[in-house]
Amino acid sequence: MAAFPRIPGRKWWALALACWIFESAHANDLLRLYELAMTRDPTLNAAAAQRDTAIEARPQALAPLLPQLVASGSGARDRVTGASTTAATGDTAVGNSPGCVVGDGQERCQRNTRASGLMLSQTLWSFEAFSQLKEANRLAASAEATFLAAQQALLERVAEAYFAILAAKDQLLTTRSERAAFGELLNQAKAREQTGVGPRSDVEQAQSFYDTTEQRVIDAENALDDANLTMAAIVGTRITEVAPLRDDIPLSVPDPPSVDAWVTAALRDNPTARAAELTMEASDYDISVQRGKGLPTLALQATDNRAWRDPAIGGNQSLDTIGLYINWPLFQGGAVVSAVRRSRALYRQAQAENESTLRDIEKSARAAYRGVVTGIQRISAARRAVASGHAAVEASEHNVEFGTGTEFDLLNAQNNYSAALRAYSQTRYDYLTSLLTLEQQAGRLSENDLVTIDAMLTGDEK
Repeated sequence: MAAFPRIPGRKWWALALACWIFESAHANDLLRLYELAMTRDPTLNAAAAQRDTAIEARPQALAPLLPQLVASGSGARDRVTGASTTAATGDTAVGNSPGCVVGDGQERCQRNTRASGLMLSQTLWSFEAFSQLKEANRLAASAEATFLAAQQALLERVAEAYFAILAAKDQLLTTRSERAAFGELLNQAKAREQTGVGPRSDVEQAQSFYDTTEQRVIDAENALDDANLTMAAIVGTRITEVAPLRDDIPLSVPDPPSVDAWVTAALRDNPTARAAELTMEASDYDISVQRGKGLPTLALQATDNRAWRDPAIGGNQSLDTIGLYINWPLFQGGAVVSAVRRSRALYRQAQAENESTLRDIEKSARAAYRGVVTGIQRISAARRAVASGHAAVEASEHNVEFGTGTEFDLLNAQNNYSAALRAYSQTRYDYLTSLLTLEQQAGRLSENDLVTIDAMLTGDEK
């Protein structure tokens, strides 16, 4: 009977996560995959657009504090009616001034008027505007932190999607090998029944195990297709081939080897935590913004106005002014008081959301740290289980061959060995995912990590 290959035991060395490959591309081209996702991932593109939208709050808040220049112009036709001093001949006569007519003792004049003006103003004091600028600064910084978190999340999503493809391939390979092994056992049981050496029950038991693997193969094929589709949704193209993970991956504990140190770093450096804190500070400043709507504002204003009119209606005029202007809305129907109450409620909401974010980050950091530490133990245990499972299959084969064991024992041993192989494969990907998650929660995950990994995984795989 053909048995599954034994997983060799080797010494664990420096960090190596995984290696990627595109169709007709070199293996271990991890940076190329990540860079492709950076330009094509719709989630990151949406986050970038959201960031660009949010940072525009700062120049909009700064604008009211900068000089304001307004130009105006007008053109009109004036009609002036007054008592006539010109003797009329008939019903209508020409008046003393051009464009004037006299009738019924009245003189009616029509003249064109043109006017232009410039107004320059500079806000000297506005509690609302200054508070709004502080709020906008926090919102812009929060948007930058949120986008940084989205970039780190993309790196982790790409890695997880890649590990999912590798895991699905391993599960499919193991399941197909398991089906082939059970198929061989089934043929052997049928042969023994035909020769009268084995009972019918051995055939039925082997058939049962073989039939079970049929569904597993279908599920594994579907899982692989789903994993490929998940990666395609991130990078925007179908990935047909991926490089397998090296057999030897490092099993090193996190540095520093203290979960509390990692939690402290996560609460301090995690961009999501920083974004939530800045959003809370912006909500606090918004209270001042709403309160400032009921406070006075002081502005310096200069105007230059010119008007060109007929002498009959006043002639040309010019008016230049400069002065300080104060505007104090004393009562606005209670709108300011209501806006302050609403803003305070939003601030309390931001406080609660910030606290929730910090708790989630702490929980995720502790879980990731535990995943790394226990992942080392799980991988070691899984490797021992694979080795012992392989030995159990060989022992059961010998027992069946010499008549000291049953076919059912061999089927169970083969089934246990396949389960051990699947578990060993998954534990390696879980360990690597926990490493990435721990770095991401601490705010340390960056493209430089991929550069290091890509450099470590080139050479033998190409």
